[in-house]
Amino acid sequence: MSETLEQRIKRYWNAQPCNIKHSPAEPGTSQFFRDVSARRYRVEPHIPEFAGFHLWQGRRVLEIGPGIGSDAAEFSRAGAEYYGIDYSEASVELARKRFEVESLEGTFLVGDASDAETYQGLARMDLVYSYGVIHHFPAIEKIITNVQDILAPGGEFRFMVYAKNSWKQAMINKGLDQYEAQAGCPYAKSFTREDIYHLLEPGFTIERIRQDHCFMYNVDAYKQGRYELEPWFEAMPVAMREAVKEYLGWHLLVKARKN
Repeated sequence: MSETLEQRIKRYWNAQPCNIKHSPAEPGTSQFFRDVSARRYRVEPHIPEFAGFHLWQGRRVLEIGPGIGSDAAEFSRAGAEYYGIDYSEASVELARKRFEVESLEGTFLVGDASDAETYQGLARMDLVYSYGVIHHFPAIEKIITNVQDILAPGGEFRFMVYAKNSWKQAMINKGLDQYEAQAGCPYAKSFTREDIYHLLEPGFTIERIRQDHCFMYNVDAYKQGRYELEPWFEAMPVAMREAVKEYLGWHLLVKARKN
């Protein structure tokens, strides 16, 4: 019997949780988690401003797709009442280990974010946060409905999905790149700003949409821990590289509020 798309998605992310190769240290160790976070926020420095970790002290935060827990740890350290739901058991296992190693408080659940039953027993949230996750699941409309239901009145939904009008999507379209670093990603989708409005209205008011991030490093050097720009990016003035990120960035960053 052939696997369903959902089963292939789960198997893919269980085999290689996001960012698991970002440290030479043993997965689950303090050094491993330090390395993973250091690389994540060096390559994607826009994450802390977008997430606003410091804004959520004493408030309930639900993350859809925490992976191995890098942003989760920042929310918890900032004093949020943190919950995370992930489809990948392997990712949740590492995220829980991280919270144990770093003496952090939070709750992780293995579940399908498109299934309303996954949220049963959870209180209403002040923030639902999802970074680079919901574009990997075909039932995104159901996820949006569940987010609206779990948010408290006036609660925020902050999420990142891939941008269709981007440098990377152009490279993918020409067969020069792929959606994820690891080959064989079963499902990924990119979005325009118009797509986001279609998904969220009328349940949400969109407060901000912007683009950021273009991976400009040589991949082989990056895997060895070196940050060497590809020659075509190296030749660009800094202002030009920043323009590529702002107008052709791979990350579509959305801040919305529940109506």
